[in-house]
Order: sequence, then structure tokens, then C-alpha cells
Amino acid sequence: MANTTLSPDLVRLTVALADAFSQSQAVVSARANIGLFYQDAAATELFRKVSEYGAQLQEKRAAGMPPGEEELTKFDQLRSDVVNNKRCKGFLEAREQLDLMLATVNQYLCMAIDKGRSPTDEEVAETMTRQVSGCSCGGHCKDEECDGQCDGSCSKGHGCHCGKHN
Repeated sequence: MANTTLSPDLVRLTVALADAFSQSQAVVSARANIGLFYQDAAATELFRKVSEYGAQLQEKRAAGMPPGEEELTKFDQLRSDVVNNKRCKGFLEAREQLDLMLATVNQYLCMAIDKGRSPTDEEVAETMTRQVSGCSCGGHCKDEECDGQCDGSCSKGHGCHCGKHN
């Protein structure tokens, strides 16, 4: 057993969850797409190029030198080439799917710790929507005058900016 602060029961449940994940069709499919990407030298080289060029542009921005139009055009073309490459696109989608799955599990665990009980699916979905939108009301303004269509511009105590209040 790994050196951990988890009780034997939690380790057993964690191992069961890990096994279920590793055998789920979504994970098997994502791993296959990631594997195909790494087997494709042209796709990995293209991905490396756009990553390196993007990092160069970021460094340039950080140094106070905005990239020129030609540099931005080159980066946009590289990024477009990545998105239009079947293996690169599969890799990006697979990573996104795995990241979302892990974020969801993490959200359940964090909320269980905070609430002292397992959260409902609805509670987790609402919290994740709020995190993605950056909106404190999660798109559901509680104001009686509100039309219920939050524009996502809520922020720390500033209320909801829905269509009714604009």
C-alpha cells in the first residue's frame, strides 16, 4: 500500500474508483486517441511548433513587446493547422474529456468534504456551471425583477447583470 494518510477503507474505495475509470469506455477511447497522436510524428511536431511559438509570443508580451501582425498571422495559421489535424484534434479532445472527468470527481470530493455529505448531481452541476461561467449566480439570478437570463457578468458581490437589469 502507498504511503498515505487515507484509511484502508478509503484506499480500497479509491482503488475501486481508479479501476472503474481505467476500464470506462470514455477513458479507453481517450487513451487510444492520445496514443494515436503520439504515434504520428507529423502531428506531434506540429503541436510542438505551435506550443513553442505560442510560448515565444507570450515571452515577448511579458517583456512589453506586443507581437507584430505577421507573428500573429503565423501563430493563427499554426493553431489552425493543429485544429484541422485529425490526430491533434483527437488529442486535444481526449485531454479535455479526461480533464473534465477528473474535475467532476474532484468537485464531488471537495463538496462532500465541505458539506459533510455527498452532494447531489444537481449541486455539482450548478457549482461547475458557476465555475465555468465565472458568474456568482450560476446564470440563475434570484432577483424577483430578473428575467432569469444572466449574462455571466456577475462578480463578487456585484449582483447579476441579466437582461432585465441592463
